[in-house]
Amino acid sequence: MQNYFLTCPRGLEDATKIQISNYINTPIILDKGGIHFNGTLKDMYTINLHSRTGMRLLKNLFSFSINKPKDLYKSIYSLNWKKIINVQKTFSIRTKLKTELFTNSSLTTLKIKDAIVDNIRKQCGLRPSIDKQNPDIALFIFINDKKITIYLDTSGDPLFKRGYRTQIHKAALNESLAAGLVILSQWNKKDDFYDIMCGSGTIPLEAAMIAFNIAPGLFRKNFAFQNFDDYNKTLWNKIINDAKNNIKLNDDIQIFGSDHIKDNIELSINSSKTIGIENHIHFSKLEMNNIKAPSSPGTILINPPYGNRLGDNNKIHSIYKNLGDIFKKKFSGFDAYIFSGNLDAIKSVGLRSKKRIILKNGTIDCRLVYYPMTVGKFN
Repeated sequence: MQNYFLTCPRGLEDATKIQISNYINTPIILDKGGIHFNGTLKDMYTINLHSRTGMRLLKNLFSFSINKPKDLYKSIYSLNWKKIINVQKTFSIRTKLKTELFTNSSLTTLKIKDAIVDNIRKQCGLRPSIDKQNPDIALFIFINDKKITIYLDTSGDPLFKRGYRTQIHKAALNESLAAGLVILSQWNKKDDFYDIMCGSGTIPLEAAMIAFNIAPGLFRKNFAFQNFDDYNKTLWNKIINDAKNNIKLNDDIQIFGSDHIKDNIELSINSSKTIGIENHIHFSKLEMNNIKAPSSPGTILINPPYGNRLGDNNKIHSIYKNLGDIFKKKFSGFDAYIFSGNLDAIKSVGLRSKKRIILKNGTIDCRLVYYPMTVGKFN
């Protein structure tokens, strides 16, 4: 058993815990920006493949404390790096500081690199090379006050990079965050699901993958752990095959995404084809005011522009007001959600919210706002 730290967007820690509890049997501990758990090699492979809201799965290699800055090199040098980094492979180091012992992240990282390289050269007579862009081994080092924790990145590219996109929309929502929004909406995976400002389709696509039990990592070409010396290809292939066999496409589940820009819809359709769900999700070029009122209740989840990346800020409030009107006129009986980083514009929706969940979209302070569209009670 090893200790792991699965990072996630801020605000999705609980959702991450709930989602991966379906795949591991050990206790899960919440932390800011992620969760901790103990797991086996199989668990590590499984979570990398199945985590919908995770960003990176980090394996805890070493934890220790130092009292003085000069102790850093000696402490790092004393560790068994030969076991972690093969001299034939490349590695990188990222250091995050929250301490008074060190103030310069670059110099601290350099000192750590020197200690690792000197250790391996002493043992092997050779040293591994640094590759900051595409390393075989990526180390994440957190220095919090006097405590130092060294993690091995088992994921490689962040887990939100699913592998189903052919192109990236300039304001596309992070896939892990989008999946988290769907989970937080508590959509029952039976009633209709709508996004009438879908952009390149991230929210509907993630909703479909959740509903059809499609593992989010199935379309990635590789994970970092495939570069490790202990990589078990047979075990990994079994986990992949089990995930494929557990996919459950269902024609009764109706998922709709629409946008007024043709190119966005084409991107959405292309992604759905890569996933293999093009016949199970409905994308259409449509102005949101022309959307037809659904005949049965469901969930609508929208990530409208915030005004800081797309469109004209002067129009933002009118967009949000229009969304409130559309909810009232056409989505009666629905659970309606707006996710936005424009906290002022949310007020223009003009509806009484029941719940507001604090989240981060990168560095942007956001809210997921819930409007229960009970018939006749919209204000």
